[in-house]
Amino acid sequence: MPEMAEQQSPGAGETLLLAGGEIVERTGRRHADITVLDGRIAAVDSPGTSRDGSAHVIDATGCVVAAGLVDLFSRLGEPGNEEAETVATATAAAALGGFTAVLAQPDTDPPLDRLGQLAELRRNAAGRHCAVVAAATITADRVGKRLSPMAELADAGVCWFTDVGPLADSGLLRRALQYAGPLGGTVSVRPAIAHLGGTAAMAEGAVSARMGLAGEPAASEELAANAAIGVARLTGGRLHLDRISAARTVELVRAAKAEGINVSASVCAEHLLFVDADADGYDTLMRAEPPYRTALDRAALVAGVNDRTIDAVVSGHSPVPPQAKDLPFDEAPPGVAALETCAALVLDHPDISVETALDALAWRPAELAGVTHLGGGAIEPGQPANLVVLDLSRPWTLAERGSVSMARNTPHRRREMSAMVTTTIVAGRTAVANGALCSTAGTVAALAAGNTR
Repeated sequence: MPEMAEQQSPGAGETLLLAGGEIVERTGRRHADITVLDGRIAAVDSPGTSRDGSAHVIDATGCVVAAGLVDLFSRLGEPGNEEAETVATATAAAALGGFTAVLAQPDTDPPLDRLGQLAELRRNAAGRHCAVVAAATITADRVGKRLSPMAELADAGVCWFTDVGPLADSGLLRRALQYAGPLGGTVSVRPAIAHLGGTAAMAEGAVSARMGLAGEPAASEELAANAAIGVARLTGGRLHLDRISAARTVELVRAAKAEGINVSASVCAEHLLFVDADADGYDTLMRAEPPYRTALDRAALVAGVNDRTIDAVVSGHSPVPPQAKDLPFDEAPPGVAALETCAALVLDHPDISVETALDALAWRPAELAGVTHLGGGAIEPGQPANLVVLDLSRPWTLAERGSVSMARNTPHRRREMSAMVTTTIVAGRTAVANGALCSTAGTVAALAAGNTR
């Protein structure tokens, strides 16, 4: 895959003018020009009325201008997986995909379960192409035995706790939700029951049987989701069901929300596109976490995004070294390198509107993570300037454009997509211009460090 050419970013302190675009927000659509100065939105004016002739003009004619996207699931590689990805390359990929902030998963080596690892992540993330928000583990050492020092981590600004997988002990989940509640924290679990095949390479069904592979039944996710929702009902804590994949799980979340239980849910962009039959060629790039399920499950997930049962669409970015995908299908690690393609897949989806896509990619993820100052916020004077410009009719492929991520484990290399991120502005500085990464991010260190309020 070709390396991507870089653009030169405008100089520090230079005024930016996003001209000619259509702003899309929850409140509706409007044509307006946006002036950015000193990291903030200085003005939102009627088209062509800005009087600052010295501003660097970004032509957004024919494009959608929106608040920066926020990803609730990104593995950034380091520490422990630098062969596949680093914080520098992952954040560059995120900016190219329109994300102004990403929630870094704590299943690193060592896991992020104490203040020292938090400080290291923030040092590595300072000044990168997008902001990095730290999640911490629910349990110490991520082994599911006792809680991590959640109060200390919350005092340091962490508000998202996850072991990045199933949490088998419902009693421990209860304590985590009880403990995190007063701290303003969210406890996130991927619902799966291991002894029902919760780590299998495929979804259980006709396709897995034909392939001769052990499968994970939908019941593994459904039963675990139902149990976790029950614990959330008992405690009143904030529960997030991470990367759901089954139709029945969508129904459970919908019913829980109607009951008033404090639960949210996310889905990977690929699960709105692929089904289990897409993996029947044993292509390891199609091994996902969780596994792709049936067409009925996919339809339920799309419906869940559309009716807001599912709160967020995530990249699920999981980089792996190239040689790891050369193993047999059931031995290769699951996961997709997805930061650069996530938004395009959702915006291109024939059954999802632009407003619904932005709600799931920006507005609600930012609210769930408490980072509307880093993305997904209102476009009005005085607000931090975290913005994205989207050309919804500019065909491109990853192979032709090139990639900035070190990871190559993507099934989308030659997929033609029609929604391109042309500009990403992070804390008032241009990280992406004309569809290419800028040579310097210039991101304010305090913002790039993450969850600073």
